[in-house]
Amino acid sequence: MPSSPLVPTAVFVSGSGTNLQAVIDATMAGSLPLDLRLVVSDNPSAFALERAAKSGIPTHVDVWRRSVESRAAYGARLASAVSARGVRLVLLLGWMHVLAKEFLDAGFDGVLNLHPAYLPDDPAADVAALPDGTTVKAFRGARALRDAIEARVPVTGATLIAITPEIDRGAVLARRTFALRPGEDEAQALERLHPVEQEVVREGISTWIARHARAMTT
Repeated sequence: MPSSPLVPTAVFVSGSGTNLQAVIDATMAGSLPLDLRLVVSDNPSAFALERAAKSGIPTHVDVWRRSVESRAAYGARLASAVSARGVRLVLLLGWMHVLAKEFLDAGFDGVLNLHPAYLPDDPAADVAALPDGTTVKAFRGARALRDAIEARVPVTGATLIAITPEIDRGAVLARRTFALRPGEDEAQALERLHPVEQEVVREGISTWIARHARAMTT
């Protein structure tokens, strides 16, 4: 990849952080021009926080207390914490909450989300055309992988999209198909899906950076 200014970046994650680790590794190898300034988690026990600490990346833990605050208040608080670090790009890699409009309107250059399904190029479509010409349902929402397994479809995938107020209907930056195996459960499928997700994340971030760089020079 040609030399580029480093993009100040925050990664949001709720779990183990396998995709966070892929981004850390690619950044350290020089294949992604990111300045990883913050890892945010809503889960104080997330192993992703240990991954961040080991790599010297600051962390921020903020639990959404649904019973006492609105999604809007939580989103605004997260945006404030991230903006204070000078972040321009936000990556949602296993983040388990829908971010409020207050976060999306905070002025970041990009908010990208990794989604465990093969999403269509047309955000309004509910089916996606696969490379072989067949189609697959566009599974959206937090249960996308589980829904695909329960629907017994042979193929699903992973997609990196730009976040919009409409859930899982942003512009596609990268995607890959993923074949499901008969009889496997969600945990087994997810374990096999991780390497596919990592490819999608690296490609999608590179695509976003290339587009953003062009926009900045026009």
